[in-house]
Amino acid sequence: MPSGRPALRELGLEDAVVSRGAPPLNGLQFGRVDEPPIAVPFPGHQGEQAGLGIRRLSFDAQMTEALAHHSGIQFRSHTEARDVRRDADGMTTVITDAGEVRSRFVAVADGLRSALRHRLGWTVGPRPPHRYGIVAHWMMDGPVDPWVRITFDRGLEVYEGPVAGNQRMVALLCYQDRMREFGGQLESRYREIAQAIRPGLRQAELIGSVSAVGPFWYGATTVADRGIFLVGDAAGFTDPITAEGIATGLRQARALSDALTSPNPERAYRHAHRQLTNDPYRVAALFLRLTRTPALVDRAIRNHGRSPQTLSKLLGIGFGYWGFNRITPREWIRMFTGR
Repeated sequence: MPSGRPALRELGLEDAVVSRGAPPLNGLQFGRVDEPPIAVPFPGHQGEQAGLGIRRLSFDAQMTEALAHHSGIQFRSHTEARDVRRDADGMTTVITDAGEVRSRFVAVADGLRSALRHRLGWTVGPRPPHRYGIVAHWMMDGPVDPWVRITFDRGLEVYEGPVAGNQRMVALLCYQDRMREFGGQLESRYREIAQAIRPGLRQAELIGSVSAVGPFWYGATTVADRGIFLVGDAAGFTDPITAEGIATGLRQARALSDALTSPNPERAYRHAHRQLTNDPYRVAALFLRLTRTPALVDRAIRNHGRSPQTLSKLLGIGFGYWGFNRITPREWIRMFTGR
């Protein structure tokens, strides 16, 4: 998302990502099945407006390459961190399959189901109602579509966006009651639903495997304590409906870097993490309410014709550009009543 590009640029990775074919993301288009979608461009902020579409495997490979060639980093790929232990002398020991590493500070960034967060006893959740995702990539002919598209169906959304080349990531996001449909037939049912809701996929080629992940909502009792810090999805995750994963992780990593120079790094990072996540979590919760209430989706679509800036403002809040006071009382009323 656009909010992650300054951090990507600071790391010296933006040019490499763009040069290897990451297409721009201009905004969201969303709507109901068999109805024209509405377009919500990403809001401009400090010269940033477009996101970048990239497969996570490609991004990880580029990050790995940069780490391996950094003179100030000892990078150990294919090394599993199995546990983390706080020592009496104030240091922290990370137990890996290649031995122990002692450090003053440790960043734990092992994802949604963080095993290290769980070992620390910091995991909260998953919280119901449980949501899941079924994800795959498709090869499509024709020019790159620079929009992230969300199509709402009963208890399910199809979420898609461009990645490098002519590939599109297509995810079905749904609640537990619809996940039962996929038992024993994950790929065939995924293909059937995706092509029914997005007919353009009938001329596309499914490439690679179909993966299922979830439930999504995880939290943490703390994101920093005695030299250990949680970053990215390990620090708490609401739902991928806002597509903020990589951008959020980069922004939190930048906040951790800043916090380590303060007299109390743990307190500084906890404060920065709240500032970065509180409003975006609320935006995600609002969008999730839309997904569960078809009438609210219809009202949001009707309201967009009267106040096209409201949803762009919500995206800006989700990106951390500004607060909820950006939306006027009249806009809130229109959003929920359609009047």
